Amino acid sequence: MKQCIHHIFWFWLPPLGYMITIFYVSSLPNPQISGEIPDYVLHALEYFLLTLLLIRLLLSQYLLKSKVEDFQRWHLVCLLGTFIAIAYGITDEFHQYFVPNRHCSLHDVAADTFGAFLAYMAAMLDYWLLTRTSGRSKVLKKFRILHSISYISYWFSEKNSDNYRW
Repeated sequence: MKQCIHHIFWFWLPPLGYMITIFYVSSLPNPQISGEIPDYVLHALEYFLLTLLLIRLLLSQYLLKSKVEDFQRWHLVCLLGTFIAIAYGITDEFHQYFVPNRHCSLHDVAADTFGAFLAYMAAMLDYWLLTRTSGRSKVLKKFRILHSISYISYWFSEKNSDNYRW
């Protein structure tokens, strides 16, 4: 039971809460975003983070029962998270079409897609760093912060819970 609550809190709530926040901000007729950062950069960052959270959730669900070296499964799960984020970006733009003073933009969808694919590439880099470079992976796994950031180190911590505790 404790494991289930931990899993829901750690893996399910962040992407769902973030998606609700995106929907809420998209519902505002005139969102005030301070700073001089271009809109397309904000969109890319927004969907980069969403994709990372979705990939992390999906990997925690589908990868724990398989071998970490199963690249094909890893790749498909990461692509699924990426496409869910892109689909959410498209529906978010459609949603903005119905909000006063907002509009639907293909440029925003393109920026969302770019951010999602950057997150996909980060997940692939994580796979490579922690599975293909054994010397580095032993050193990197000792840093507890990687349990929060890295998908693979989470896998190691669950499979080898005696050696790698949160």
